Amino acid sequence: MDRRKTACVLVAAGLLGHAFFLSVSIAGMQIALAVAALGVLLAPPARLRTPLAAPLIAFIVLAVISDLISPFGPPPLAFATLWRSALGYFVVALGLRSLPEGWPERLLLAAAAGLALAAIVGLLQYRTGVDPVHALGLRPEAAMVQAPGVPDRFGAMGFFTSRLTFGHSAAILVSLLAGALATRAVPWVAAVSVALGLAAVAVTFDRAAYLALCVAAAAIVLRAGRRFAWLALAIAALAALHPGVRGRFATAFSSAANADRLFIWSRATEIIADHPLRGIGFGNYQRVAGAYYDRVDRAFPMRTWAHNLELSTLAEMGPLGLLAMLWIWIAAALALFRSRDRLATGALAALAAFLAITQTHDLFYDTKVMYALWFALGTALSRAPPPARAG
Repeated sequence: MDRRKTACVLVAAGLLGHAFFLSVSIAGMQIALAVAALGVLLAPPARLRTPLAAPLIAFIVLAVISDLISPFGPPPLAFATLWRSALGYFVVALGLRSLPEGWPERLLLAAAAGLALAAIVGLLQYRTGVDPVHALGLRPEAAMVQAPGVPDRFGAMGFFTSRLTFGHSAAILVSLLAGALATRAVPWVAAVSVALGLAAVAVTFDRAAYLALCVAAAAIVLRAGRRFAWLALAIAALAALHPGVRGRFATAFSSAANADRLFIWSRATEIIADHPLRGIGFGNYQRVAGAYYDRVDRAFPMRTWAHNLELSTLAEMGPLGLLAMLWIWIAAALALFRSRDRLATGALAALAAFLAITQTHDLFYDTKVMYALWFALGTALSRAPPPARAG
């Protein structure tokens, strides 16, 4: 077997595994991605240019610089490299260029299979609280959490340890698959995964995921036509059929129920005001925020990032970093709007869902969720651009 054939086998196996494990295992998705990356390095595609290469590289360079010039010094390496999930975009997009036509759609079916499995587990968890990873001896303690507002029930987490991570990741994949169904890019069997995914997201009681699915449905209707308004109705049914889900959805619009977010956003604006130009350094938010929180409420428990993508980025990297971040999403949206690829509608819906969630959560720092987004963008933007015209 020659080098190119070996590379294609590695890319195909790695990307199929990566797609399946997006809903199942962070270790699985990373190992599979490494296998695919090995194939890409072994035999790179003829054309390496992609729509997101420039903004992603610019953001990563600025993130590194922000840590080097931070007044607080660089954070631990694991935090300083939280942009690393973006490598998934390059591996997926470039890896697919080594494979025959039809492989992006095959990857979506693999992702649909993984989502269906995780959704079934999540639906069982809602009733029983079972943790299959713990039951198999792969996790020392069972992971479970009470369902907000529903006594004696549990929030769905799938194979993950957080109902929010599962809800966010599932919302992005449901959006991707629903958009692909709308354009007939995948067979209707994928609708089973979409239905199971919607049901599982419902019992995560993840309010941001509910809103994200509504935004994604609107994106699909706008791009694919009004005949897909049924999708919006299906999502609306999540909040109508289950009283616990209905009550949880309603609190998304309550200022009293979101007082913690208002507190966090206020502290973020203070950090930004104190470091308006260069920021505090990418990945440094948790190191710095404590002093700001303690001045107001030492007992406040939620000490991660600013729970808003723009505020977190502006606090850590200043205006240049925020512009670089916005460049990524604007470039992705424009490329998908202009694309005639049948996968573009689903990827655009996934991007819309992601951006909706990032207004109240810090998804850029959650690698499990980000791999799902980079997968969606990578599959839709994998077609090689046409060669530049001579002269």
